[in-house]
Amino acid sequence: MAEFLDSEAEESEEEEELDVNERKKLKKLKAAVSDSSEEEEDDEERLREELKDLIDDNPIEEDDGSGDDSDTGSGGDTEGGGSGKKRKKHEDDDLDDRLEDDDYDLIEENLGVKVERRKRFKRLRRIHDNESDGEEQHVDEGLAREQIAEQLFDENDESVEHRSERSPREADAFDEEDSESDADDFIVDDNGRPIAEKKKKRRPIFTDASLQEGQDIFGVDFDYDDFSKYEEDEYEDDTEGDEYDEELGAGDDNRVKKKKALKKKVAKKTIFDIYEPSELKRGHFTDMDNEIRKTDIPERMQLRQVPVTPVPEGSHELDLEADWIYKYAFCKQTVSEQEKAENREKLRKPPTAVNKIKQTLEFIRNQQLEVPFIAFYRKEYVKPELNIDDLWKVYYFDERWCQLNERKRKLKVLFEKMRQFQLDTLCADPDAPIPDDVRLMLDSDFERLDDVQSMEELKDVHMYFLLNYSHELPRMQAEQRRKVIQERREARARRQAAAAENGDDAEGAAIVIPEPEDDDDPELIDDQLKQAPNSSPYAVFRKAGICGFAKHFGLTPEQFAENLRDNYQRNEVTQESLGPTELAKQYLSPRFMTTDEVLHAAKYVVARQLAQEPLLRKTMREVYFDRARINIRPTKNGMVLIDENSPVYSMKYVAKKPVGDLFGDQFIKLMMAEEEKLLEITFLEEFEGNASANGPPGDYVEESKALYHLDQFSKHVLEWNTLRAECVKLALQKWVIPDLIKELRSTLHEEAQQFVLRSCSAKLYKWLKVAPYKPELPTDYGYEEWSTLRGIRVLALAYDPDQSVAAFCAVTTVEGDISDYLRLPNILKRKNSHNAEEKAQKLADLRKLSDFIKMKKPHIVVIGAESRDAQNIQADIKEILQELESSEQFPPIEVEIIDNELAKIYANSKKGESDFKEYPALLKQAVSLARKMQDPLVEYSQLCDADDEILCLRYHSLQERVPREQLLEQLSLQFINRTSEVGLDINLMVQNSRTVNLLQYTCGLGPRKGQALLKLLKQSNQRLENRTQLVTVCHLGPKVFINCSGFIKIDTSSLGDSTEAYVEVLDGSRVHPETYEWARKMAIDAMEYDDEETNPAGALEEILESPERLKDLDLDAFAVELERQGFGSKSITLYDIRNELSCLYKDYRSPYTKPSSEELFDMLTKETPDSFYVGKCVTAMVTGFTYRRPQGEQLDNANPLRIDSSDSWQCPFCLKADFPELSEVWNHFDANTCPGQASGVRVRLENGLPGFIHIKNLSDKQVRNPEERVRVSQMIHVRIIKIDIDRFSVDCSSKTADLKDVNNEWRPRRDNYYDFVTEELDNRKVTDAKARAQKRNTYARRAIAHPSFFNKSYAEVVAMLADADQGEVALRPSSKSKDHLTATWKVADDIFQHIDVREEGKENDYSLGRSLWIGTEEYEDLDEIIARFITPMALAARELIQYKYYKPNTAAANVNERDFMDQMLRDEKTKDPKKIHYFFTASRSMPGKFLLSYLPKTKVRHEYVTVMPEGYRFRGQIFDSVNSLLRWFKEHWLDPTASPAVASSASNSTPLHSMRPPPNISSSSGPSLGSQAPYSITGSVGGGTPRSGISSSGGGGGGSSSAYSVTQSIVGYSSSSGAAGAAAASSHYGSSSTPSFGAIINTPYTPSGQTPFMTPYTPHASQTPRYGHNVPSPSSQSSSSQRHHYGSSSGTSGTPRYYDMGGGGGSSNPYNMGGGNMPPHHQQRAKENLDWQLANDAWARRRPPPQQQQHHHSHQQQQIGMGMSMGMGMGHGGGGYGSTPSNDYNTGGGHNRGMGMNQGHGTGSSMSSKASVRSTPRTNTSPHSMNLGDATPLYDEN
Repeated sequence: MAEFLDSEAEESEEEEELDVNERKKLKKLKAAVSDSSEEEEDDEERLREELKDLIDDNPIEEDDGSGDDSDTGSGGDTEGGGSGKKRKKHEDDDLDDRLEDDDYDLIEENLGVKVERRKRFKRLRRIHDNESDGEEQHVDEGLAREQIAEQLFDENDESVEHRSERSPREADAFDEEDSESDADDFIVDDNGRPIAEKKKKRRPIFTDASLQEGQDIFGVDFDYDDFSKYEEDEYEDDTEGDEYDEELGAGDDNRVKKKKALKKKVAKKTIFDIYEPSELKRGHFTDMDNEIRKTDIPERMQLRQVPVTPVPEGSHELDLEADWIYKYAFCKQTVSEQEKAENREKLRKPPTAVNKIKQTLEFIRNQQLEVPFIAFYRKEYVKPELNIDDLWKVYYFDERWCQLNERKRKLKVLFEKMRQFQLDTLCADPDAPIPDDVRLMLDSDFERLDDVQSMEELKDVHMYFLLNYSHELPRMQAEQRRKVIQERREARARRQAAAAENGDDAEGAAIVIPEPEDDDDPELIDDQLKQAPNSSPYAVFRKAGICGFAKHFGLTPEQFAENLRDNYQRNEVTQESLGPTELAKQYLSPRFMTTDEVLHAAKYVVARQLAQEPLLRKTMREVYFDRARINIRPTKNGMVLIDENSPVYSMKYVAKKPVGDLFGDQFIKLMMAEEEKLLEITFLEEFEGNASANGPPGDYVEESKALYHLDQFSKHVLEWNTLRAECVKLALQKWVIPDLIKELRSTLHEEAQQFVLRSCSAKLYKWLKVAPYKPELPTDYGYEEWSTLRGIRVLALAYDPDQSVAAFCAVTTVEGDISDYLRLPNILKRKNSHNAEEKAQKLADLRKLSDFIKMKKPHIVVIGAESRDAQNIQADIKEILQELESSEQFPPIEVEIIDNELAKIYANSKKGESDFKEYPALLKQAVSLARKMQDPLVEYSQLCDADDEILCLRYHSLQERVPREQLLEQLSLQFINRTSEVGLDINLMVQNSRTVNLLQYTCGLGPRKGQALLKLLKQSNQRLENRTQLVTVCHLGPKVFINCSGFIKIDTSSLGDSTEAYVEVLDGSRVHPETYEWARKMAIDAMEYDDEETNPAGALEEILESPERLKDLDLDAFAVELERQGFGSKSITLYDIRNELSCLYKDYRSPYTKPSSEELFDMLTKETPDSFYVGKCVTAMVTGFTYRRPQGEQLDNANPLRIDSSDSWQCPFCLKADFPELSEVWNHFDANTCPGQASGVRVRLENGLPGFIHIKNLSDKQVRNPEERVRVSQMIHVRIIKIDIDRFSVDCSSKTADLKDVNNEWRPRRDNYYDFVTEELDNRKVTDAKARAQKRNTYARRAIAHPSFFNKSYAEVVAMLADADQGEVALRPSSKSKDHLTATWKVADDIFQHIDVREEGKENDYSLGRSLWIGTEEYEDLDEIIARFITPMALAARELIQYKYYKPNTAAANVNERDFMDQMLRDEKTKDPKKIHYFFTASRSMPGKFLLSYLPKTKVRHEYVTVMPEGYRFRGQIFDSVNSLLRWFKEHWLDPTASPAVASSASNSTPLHSMRPPPNISSSSGPSLGSQAPYSITGSVGGGTPRSGISSSGGGGGGSSSAYSVTQSIVGYSSSSGAAGAAAASSHYGSSSTPSFGAIINTPYTPSGQTPFMTPYTPHASQTPRYGHNVPSPSSQSSSSQRHHYGSSSGTSGTPRYYDMGGGGGSSNPYNMGGGNMPPHHQQRAKENLDWQLANDAWARRRPPPQQQQHHHSHQQQQIGMGMSMGMGMGHGGGGYGSTPSNDYNTGGGHNRGMGMNQGHGTGSSMSSKASVRSTPRTNTSPHSMNLGDATPLYDEN
């Protein structure tokens, strides 16, 4: 019953409200309800319209609370009840009724959905059955929703406007006509009773069948009329509703009224209910968007943060604003330096600009003309002072001015209210004295507010107001509220009295005229909020009356501020007669018990008043901003992380730098470093005072104190002076300066952001300023198909540097559509490739491309600048075009490389995805590249969509640091300027959607207005035939039309005869419709028509054909006449019209120019001048070495040098110094084996650019052979000293002096205020801290119970083992981490090796891991490590130590152990010159290795033997005993070693066993290298084509190739023998603890105090490397016996792999006399002298005859193709090959073991050992002893 009563109440009250017509309608409705037998309508269409509103698929909770149903508040429906809950929103007025079964059938048939058949319901629910649910959801609904949305959104403004213009009368008629219907009975209450309410009948919405179908499917009744209704009454209704909401507590009557009021305003279901707000906002379909569309003001003016507002007539605001803008926009200096001095002068405007600014403001504010319109059509009023950028500046500063003015106005209202309140308060009791804490509002306060010129000053004034009056505000607001309430009550009483007189019911009147309650005024809502009590110290002191004390200080805050501003005592201090202490006694109170407390409070109050004084803050702001200085210090992290590549490196330490010295975006970089906790920026609170004649300026705060000082010397005065000085200091240092520092930071940040924005804008301007490409065809070239009148065809190619990804070509038509494309999978391959298949694929692609070009005939070919491959492709295409020029008579076609950044972003953008769904990314790139050449402006605009993808382009490295909206705004300005300059053909836009995005940038339009205009044209399906139709057809308002019409061009030539309308020629020009008459007049005058025959259209057409006749007109006189007639100044406009008639819509953009060398370099390397510059320190990989080979004349004049100490000769070019005879040197020249003088090192930088280090820039010390310092594939640090942008190469230096930049010539220049002293102190502290840290324990104590484990440090363990026996071991915690241990064992006296043990499976940090690892070997426990790893090594070491030729290493700490051994051997040699002496000693620099030193002739040679658990490792082989090691050594001592002993004590070399090159580096010649070029041994890393090589053709002849640049490379291994050598390539001195052979050293080398050379690898100075020797170990590091071997060898001369001790591949045993029975150890020692003598004799004896040499040669040639190691040598004299055996003790038959090539296919022990491959020496005289002379290898060098 409750609900029924409510509904009845609603009806009756509603009736009282209704007018006569509505009452009639209501009666009809009631009649319809009572008469249930009335026949149903047969019109299905109408019934569907009526019923569709009843379907609501949305849950109730989702509906907004804008309406109530009939049960609201009655408690019947919990979901709908209660004002606090969300209420069900009905689409229309709710009508309930019972439905018959027929009705249900009819609904289901029409709606296509099942309806739940219930007796009582308030809405129909849609039932989803299982079968239909999936289909509807996944198929129909998605597609249909998309379709309906598209068409709904296509609703145009025309229909909207027509609908909104329909008269209310028509609407009423419609309602009346359709209101009688059975549908009225459908809506019932919960008791099933019909509720007859006023029901608005719905008009049919859609005439379109598909839209109607969509509506039927979804139950969505969207009507564009909702938009207009929203504007017309929604807002008023909402506010009324809000007022009623406040009254809901008053009782049921009011609540019902609320409901009734809302019932009238319930909206139908609209797109606002269907789509997410974000979707609507994105598509511009919100209420605000619709309001913008309809308002006749340019869209951007409406959207500005502070919309453009007109100035009232008679106001002087424009004069004030023009002066303000001139001062702040064009004259005011920035705090930091934003422009160079010369630019600043250019930007400064003359005073005449003020009038131009005023005129611009008049156009913008009062005439609503946009900036482009003013710039193009009002030039007379702004030129020459203001260009278009200046006009935009005026536009944005106008926004600031309006914002400032609005805030000043509001503050003024507050001031006036306060003054009125004070007046009322004083008038209430005129005789009462004014309290001490009350400050009266004075006229000066209002004047000060009027004088405010900036937001900062306004804030100061407001804060000062709050300081003085905040305690009075609550009382003022309460008083004001009381007055308003009283006025309202009086007004209500008057209204009620008037209503009573009219005889109407007062209550009804109250319903019709809603009476807001007292609490309801929005203006007062804020006031009634309870304010928090002010408990600041100032408020407390003020309550205690201290403000009265403050008045005795002698100056008011305003007076002190004036003194400060003028910098002299303008206002004298008024001295108080009492002393401060006596006066303070008068203010004692329970709050302040002592005079000290009173004085403290008084100081605080005075200081606070001074600090908040606006004039003081303004003065201080100007002074501080001008004189502020900053200090910059790095944090702990910053000291490490800020290196010379950091953007803040030059300001890492800065002391007292003036903020005015900051330039451009520097402050953002500093802030970024500060955010990353790398820097600390401190603004100094002390700053200079004013300059004085007496000397340098003092401190400002001290000077300020003097202005509050009285020059008297009585005790009272001195006490007061002290107090005043403390107040000034407190005010400035505690409040003013900290506030100003915050302001200054913010200002500096904003200025830096503006700099970045300007840079981004300038970059985009540069891109958009380029005109479409116009090919320069020969004048005599007249073929129709090559005409460019309608545009150009472009072929674009996009590729990926990855050769496995196919490249794509695309050809665009002149309209920009894609006519065809081509896939080119092999375009990046090389035409001259050695691989025949690769070559064929490349040529096939080029043929395809040639045919494609021939068929498509592009005017230009463009290639995306992805990498340097683009230049190769460019060369290939140029060749194709040259062929086509000659064979097909093609005109010259350019091939351009253009930047592909836009193309890549477009290819990945949503726009690119929607345009070309099926295309791969590279093809989309090609499309974008082609279109960019056709029109850059249009192509860049493709990214200007709702997703703002235009921001993806890189404009500036700091663009992410500026607000996104500001950046977007600045970029939009460039599009607006360019679009205005170029104009838009709107008909073309309707046909081709590519240019659509530019419409939003047309003057006067925007995204919303442009969208509406375009859709209207599309829907009306007609062309725009003249500009007048913008008004008649497109319904543009006059203001928008004036703004946009001149920029919308209509191609009148294409209209031709297709239209009956008058074709206005000028519609296709830039001439604005407002000046058409003058253009016609100019045409008539120029054609000299008589008045009778005047035909303006004809005259215009004629003048367009002969525009030169316009030059005869006197336009200045015409302009004077126009001005006289009141048209204003039009002189420039007339000249513009003349220019335009000479050439309609001439494109003023810059023509396309080829990229300069520098631009091409940046495009292809993807570097910028900021990221790649001379002086930058980078890492680079060594790729090879270069040599300068001697030529004819040099060879003739060569002068070999004799070396007296060794009786040998030295080559003057390659400096090889081991020729026994002079003739050997000449043979060396004749055989073409002299590579020449080393000239430098080739490197590759990280960005792929090749670099070159000249030999003089390799090291501070003189380097003759670069291979001694670096090796191929090593990473090194270099500094760029020259960039050759034409050749895409750089010159580098790796000298330590350059890397450390000792002379400060390479690193970025330090700031002028750089603080070197503090930096030095900080560095010293860091060094000291490191030293102290090293002294402290660096290990964590461990809980491990083992007799050999000690919780001791490195030093303690070494001290403990010092007295222990050799081989003793101690395990200790590692300083590496908690999951490592270190095993230290004693190798020999004072020599200890430390082995890293890794733990895994630890229970906690302190326990021992379950498994222990040394390198890749796993151990179960510490005992196993000692037994299996350390004890065997200790035994092996002991065996060596006990050997008779072992010498203890007693070298002093500062003496190199090799020098020590040198001296010892030379001493022995002196005693016995005939013997070859050798000694072992334990290495101190590399513990665990033993140095084997021997003296064959005059030069000591050193090699290392490593002790291992398996025995001894020497030259890559493992030996199980000292005897086997020495036997092998004595047989093979002449073999080329894998790498020499190069331990340098100075550099403490890193173990080099891991310095093998990367395994994937392959031979440049493939497996058949030998068969193609047996002697070609060069190549570049990674398989590039060798630059040059030493290649000798022929067997015995001396054919030569004279290459100047010999690049050493690492060539891969192609067969099994090479693989064997690969393993042997490891150096001899890897760490014996964790051998990790084969790892690649690629850690960049950084010079430090311990490393005097460029690289940690520092070979022996006297070594001369060979080149071209293809060994996997660092070839430049091989021993001297291998030094001049110029043949190619795939392994380390075929030495066997590790552990390869048996079988045919094993070493032949020189003592193989008794089936492998070894002589005893003592026999071995006894035979040593004999061994050496036999080796000597064998060398001299075994020289085969020439025939045998030839035989060997032919046999070798057969084997080369098998990828064997090539050890061939060229004969010097007569050619041919010899072979040198090592020792002739091998009794087995078979191949000659000394042959220059290892045949590799024999078996048995007689087979030549892989380790014995040596080339044959060919000397003029054979030596008679083993004194080999300066370590000369005994084999031929080619």
